[in-house]
Amino acid sequence: MPKTDKVWERQKGEGEKAYEAFVIYRDMGEKRTFTAVAERLRKSDTLIRRWKECWNWQERVRAYDNELEKEARAKAVKARKAMTERHIGIAMQLQKKALEALQELPVEDMTPKDIREYIKMATDLERLNRTLEDEGTNGEGSGPAQFANAIISIFQKNEREDDGSE
Repeated sequence: MPKTDKVWERQKGEGEKAYEAFVIYRDMGEKRTFTAVAERLRKSDTLIRRWKECWNWQERVRAYDNELEKEARAKAVKARKAMTERHIGIAMQLQKKALEALQELPVEDMTPKDIREYIKMATDLERLNRTLEDEGTNGEGSGPAQFANAIISIFQKNEREDDGSE
């Protein structure tokens, strides 16, 4: 049998029964025990422990677990990137619709208060984006949750100003 680079696969010279026992042990995850393998295969504890030592099960399962964790992290990163792209697409569509609606709004229908609010909201959002961009280069404090909270804060502040409560 050819040698494999993946230590959790069957090794050169490893018998079929020994490998079967290892696979059972490997696939048990966090609850793996030699006793459970012996019981499942109806083999002696001594034999299982001998195979464990001979075929270096501890190192092999550690490598296997590390590989699974690496794959899970890669999958999570890929999913996070896809989510970000999806959210950016949604945001772009919303911006387009908002701009179309704003362009369709006749100037005569805007009150000075509306104009002031639109200008203030636009400048606050620009300032917020530039601040988040600067913070992002430092690797601190940026992210969708902070951005959303800041937008809510801007709207609440505008509402308080309109009500005269600030």
